[in-house]
Amino acid sequence: MSKPEQALRLLLVEEQLEQAEFLISHIRNGGIAVRPERADDGDQFEQLLDSSRIDLVMADAASTVLPLASVTDVIQRRGKDIPVIAILEHLDDAAVLKALFAGAADTVIRGEPKQIQHVIRQQFHALLNRRQIRSFEADLRESERRCNNLIESSRDPIAYIHDGMHIHANESYLQMFGYGNFDDLEGMPILDLIDESQQSNFKTILKDFAKTKQCPPSIRVILHPEKAPPSEVELELSPASYDGESCLQLVARPQLTDSKLSEQLKELKDRDPNTMLFNRKYFMSQLEAMVAKVSASGTGNQAILLVEANQFEMRTRNLDMTVADQVLVEFSARLSTLTMHSGICCLYRDQTLAVICNDSRYEQTLALCEKIHAAFDNLLLEVGENAITFSVSVAGVQITEQNASVPEILNRANHLLQSMDGLGGNRFEVFDPGAGERADVELDKAWKDRLEKALAEGEFILNYQPIINLSQDELTDSYELLIRLQSADGESILPEHFLPIAQRHGLSDDIDRWVVSQAISLLAEKQSRNIDTQIFVKISPESLQDNTLIDLVAKSLMANAVEGWRLILELPESQMITRLKQAQSFKSAMSALGVRICLTQFGTSVDSVKMLNHFDADLIKIDRSFIEDLDKNPEHQAKIREFVQNARNLDKSTVAEFVSDANTVSLLFSAGVDWIQGNFLSPPLTQMNFDFST
Repeated sequence: MSKPEQALRLLLVEEQLEQAEFLISHIRNGGIAVRPERADDGDQFEQLLDSSRIDLVMADAASTVLPLASVTDVIQRRGKDIPVIAILEHLDDAAVLKALFAGAADTVIRGEPKQIQHVIRQQFHALLNRRQIRSFEADLRESERRCNNLIESSRDPIAYIHDGMHIHANESYLQMFGYGNFDDLEGMPILDLIDESQQSNFKTILKDFAKTKQCPPSIRVILHPEKAPPSEVELELSPASYDGESCLQLVARPQLTDSKLSEQLKELKDRDPNTMLFNRKYFMSQLEAMVAKVSASGTGNQAILLVEANQFEMRTRNLDMTVADQVLVEFSARLSTLTMHSGICCLYRDQTLAVICNDSRYEQTLALCEKIHAAFDNLLLEVGENAITFSVSVAGVQITEQNASVPEILNRANHLLQSMDGLGGNRFEVFDPGAGERADVELDKAWKDRLEKALAEGEFILNYQPIINLSQDELTDSYELLIRLQSADGESILPEHFLPIAQRHGLSDDIDRWVVSQAISLLAEKQSRNIDTQIFVKISPESLQDNTLIDLVAKSLMANAVEGWRLILELPESQMITRLKQAQSFKSAMSALGVRICLTQFGTSVDSVKMLNHFDADLIKIDRSFIEDLDKNPEHQAKIREFVQNARNLDKSTVAEFVSDANTVSLLFSAGVDWIQGNFLSPPLTQMNFDFST
């Protein structure tokens, strides 16, 4: 499943709270996850800058309390990499220049939401890239240190060549050619060691490498060292860097007398012993070479495929392990035969195979995917006395300059496989960066169809996570309903994967009504057995647009004779500011039915406590970001105590979610939190059978 977007930690220098809230709503409406703070004077600004990790600062360019130049000066004096975005009232060349000269990274116009969203995304992504570069540089330095240690202790003879001359060699290399120390070899041209008949060919390799940083993976040569007898070796070549200089790494491998046996041993090293396909190491080296070639030449006729046997483990679960291995061997052999003229077949992981397509345009890649899919569509594989029906999912990725990164390519291919798995598998898709993400569009439509079918045929499933009351006086069983969608292999697909798609296609309110109906039916069933129960249900802001959900709740409560207080509907605080009138009207209607409203993600607005003056929620659920690693964060502990005290003053209950350890339970109890939930207490259950008496 895809990870949630990293939240933007934003510090607003804005005197008017209302203006700050509108800015935050503009940002969130653009789909940007944001954790805001607000400073309305210099002392508060410096305190927040020192106590919190801030990503971006937005400052009113016209402020007299805290001028823009003072904001940028404070940040510069602290040596922090925090871009400042100046907020202007109107587009004015002089005002823009003044803000930039004052140290702002960019400017936004207060009344232009699209421009605000664009600038924030641009500055935030640039900041994340800078941080990533710094992290990569630190990792690179550490990796180089470790590599140098490994090279020095390696038994393989290794040397580094720059401009055709030795600049470093390890002890094994020196011993192989009879040198006592590197001083005797330093600066010596590598061509001086190579047999005269082969020097011309190697000189061409060095010239090509100097121009393109590309080289063949290996070359077999005869070496004539000055202080050792001649020997035939295979030089494994790869681009490298040493002390910051681009160079060529050589690994010298002496050849066996039997050259045929030597070739066989070399090939076996690159093969998986079970399937005899090329192994993951070989696949990764070939993928890295493809990426390097595309980066150097700009040509995009390169592609990889990941081919996954659908529900392999489920279909082979009852087979002997040896038979299951033989099924994989048969699957591998068929795919290898099928792709032998189009690419190189490799074992990527477990039951996922990969195909390297070194010369394949988008149309060719798509045709190969279709060919593989058709060949395995409900194919009957017979292994001994066992017969298994097979189908596959095929994820293709074209490699271009736009995505010439090994992690990006593999992430994209795995994302396609996951999406296809969620849709039942037995599909093929190809991602082409130069074609407007065709595969994503097609998958999005397929997901829409899947969700509509799930609604029509009741294919959603529910899990139930207990919510524990920290008061000994409360005897009501409490659960939160968590919606899931079952994949073809029986795995649960989490809502973060399909709810955004439902929202894009206007299906969120339909899903809300289905879940709420299920909740009321469950409450009626518990009530019939005299089990005192209440249920929390998340609903989307789209359900506030009309009275459809209100009418459903009213009719269902009456039809099932369920008391309204037993149903608690959860709304996200972060999306209430732009729907305040709708939310207030919805709250009034629910209160008339006895239904309570819980405000979730509490603490994510500019001033969440003041939000309660505008929206009279019955309960507040503190955002998970305040709960995670609570025992290590005194600032969050203080915030939670503040939230609890304010809630008590307003006669509201508090809930803390994502509780993951005993220390957090103790801290929440001492802070006065009323309700807690999380996997430490109980993971989501498939039945409402938690024992609340323990």
